Amino acid sequence: MFSDGKKPPAAQPAISREAALSSALGRLSWPDLDLRWATLVDYDGFLMASYPPEAQFDPSQAAAATAHILIGGERARQEINLGKWRFTLMVGAEMQLLAVAINKECVLAIGMGPMAPLGKAMSAIRKIIPDLARDLDLSSRKYTEENTMLWRPGDLLPKDFKPK
Repeated sequence: MFSDGKKPPAAQPAISREAALSSALGRLSWPDLDLRWATLVDYDGFLMASYPPEAQFDPSQAAAATAHILIGGERARQEINLGKWRFTLMVGAEMQLLAVAINKECVLAIGMGPMAPLGKAMSAIRKIIPDLARDLDLSSRKYTEENTMLWRPGDLLPKDFKPK
């Protein structure tokens, strides 16, 4: 108790990094996208976060599909000299898989309906990028190389940063 007799405010429960990332992924659920699932995977195939909860889909299948996309994309990139990889889209009759480089460390993969427009998917992804940057603590990583399709120069600078 404080000296004035009031109780201190109750501490807010800390949210885990995975829960914060999953919450951001959940905001990709735009009606036009028909979002089936979203995962954040590192380049070693480790699943960092997923949406919806595991009871509603198998995130290991999504991570495996993402790994296959990355392997195929890397081979194609080297074969035809595409330059730096930014995203890969695979479209099927039942669904689409979009794998997007967040930075040199992780990939965002989303499974969406077969008619979902790519532009809307990229817009939805751009809306959650600030939260992903915060929850992945990207601003503290000295050597991160962001995907310039998603990030604008200065997005990873602290909000109180003032250039000299």
